[in-house]
Order: sequence, then C-alpha cells, then structure tokens
Amino acid sequence: MLEALATARFLTATALEWIAFPDRRPMWEADMQARREQRDLPPYKPGRVVYRRLSTLESAGLIHRIPRPIARAGHGGGRDPDLFMLTPLGAAVLVETTTLDPDRIAAFRIRPRSSFTTNHSAEIGQIYAALRAKIAMMEGIALSDWRGDHLTARAYDQVTVMRQQRGSMVRMQLPVVPDGSFVLIHPKGKLQVFIEVDRATRRIETWRDKIAAYAAYGGSAALQARYQTDSFVLLTVTPTATQRDKVMRATAQVLGQGNARYLFTLHEAVHPLRIGNAWQRIGQIERSMQPTGLNGQLVERVTVEAIPHVFLQ
Repeated sequence: MLEALATARFLTATALEWIAFPDRRPMWEADMQARREQRDLPPYKPGRVVYRRLSTLESAGLIHRIPRPIARAGHGGGRDPDLFMLTPLGAAVLVETTTLDPDRIAAFRIRPRSSFTTNHSAEIGQIYAALRAKIAMMEGIALSDWRGDHLTARAYDQVTVMRQQRGSMVRMQLPVVPDGSFVLIHPKGKLQVFIEVDRATRRIETWRDKIAAYAAYGGSAALQARYQTDSFVLLTVTPTATQRDKVMRATAQVLGQGNARYLFTLHEAVHPLRIGNAWQRIGQIERSMQPTGLNGQLVERVTVEAIPHVFLQ
C-alpha cells in the first residue's frame, strides 16, 4: 500500500483494495456485475480489513487521510471518498526498505490543499489503480514507469505548431504535459501511453491546442529522447458522455482523420473490469460549414463516428 501511494500520490480505499488485497477481488467483481445488471445498489465500500490496515498505517504516521466533504455532481448528495497519501515518514521507510528511486516517491507534507488540484490528482490515481489491477490479471502484460502529474509537470517537452489565432496562422510553442504516463510491456514489445483527465473545466480551444501539441510530438526527436519511442497512445477520461463527444470532435478537428491512437472513455469506466474495453476511437469524420448567430457567419461543424475500441483484452 505504501508503494502504491508512493507511485500515485493520492488514492482512495477502493483503489488500494484493488491493488493490495487480491483476495477481495470476488467482492468488487460481484458488485460491478450487479451494477451492469442495473440493480439499485448503494455505493460500494471496501472491506473492513482494508480500513483496519489503513488505520494502522495512519496511526504509525506513515500515511495521512484527506477528508473530502463535497461530492462531484452525480453522487446523489453523498460525499467523495476520503483520500490517502504517503507522509515523509512513510517515504523514509520505503527508502530504507525498498529499491524505489527516492526522486520518484510522492510524499507530501500535511497541509491545506486546493480541492481542484487534489481531486484532479485523485482521478489520475484512480486510473493508475484500475489499470494496475487490470494488467495484474493478464498474462504476459506489465505496467512500467508510471509517472503521475507530480512528475510529468517537473520535466516536459515543448513543440512548435501552427495554430489559427484571430483569423491568421501563427507559429506557437506548446508544452506536452500529460496528466500521467506509463509503459505497457506486452509480448510484442512496449507501448508508451499518455493519460489526460478532462474535468469539463477548460475552454475547448485549449483542448485543441493540447491535441495539436500531441500530434506534433509523435515522431519527434523530443519524444524519442525522453521516452525512447516515436509513437504513443493517448487515453482521455471525461466526466460525461456529452463532454467525451465534445473533446472527440475537437480532437478530430485537429487530427483531420480517424486515429486509433487517441482513445476516450468516461470516469465511470475507471474500474479494473471496465477500463480495458470501455473505450471509443475516432472513425469517419464529416465536416460542414453552417451559419450561426444573427449575422449568419459560417462556422465549421464536425461530426465524428465513435467506434468502440478494446485497449486491454
């Protein structure tokens, strides 16, 4: 559990159960199956053994609990689950007892934190836990070199792109700062994977800039130097289907064609039993110019064929 928190920064008890308590797997599998059958169920709660372990670690000063009193929309009036993070003492224990790189350990002082930043990092951590638990079920597949936003923001590349600004094309320097990244090791080699968590809080123009940067990053010398590869897959998680469709259209506008390396899913699919196959990719793209507003100004409208996609079988 300490190692998982050292890697992912903030994790819920559920995420830690996925990772550290394989004997609990039948319980959360049964819960997910019931939800697939659309049974009316209360929110899933990890087993008491999970909370007892967390309480022991917290009492020893190795981890810290972060209460979250305000829920995201759609939680039915409840509150988001508490988060757990590694303390400096917990990090010191890991340095002494493991071979983890001290520079890659996510340990933080106990202090007030921005709820926006914390919740964003928590969603990234939930994706890490779901992927790690899913991949642990698969033979010949491994997850390596996980980097959360606390690491990707430390060192990143910039690319030069041509973007439209006030009716003109201008040359811009844009950063490539994934919310998360990892290497998927499989029987045929390795695959670099980047993660973006879209929380529907950004202007869509900034998403187009982000995709333009990723498109320019593919095949670049900078990508090769930092990640030792010339290609990648980008996994994007959104809070709602409406937002997913919006960012898919914006992505299609930039790419100009279907692409199986840009995949999209919903936050509700961030679960070991769903995160492998609940993806969509961009298929056929249709563009048209349509009038808008009182003066009938023409704007481009893009429609996208969303094709179901399996990332992990």
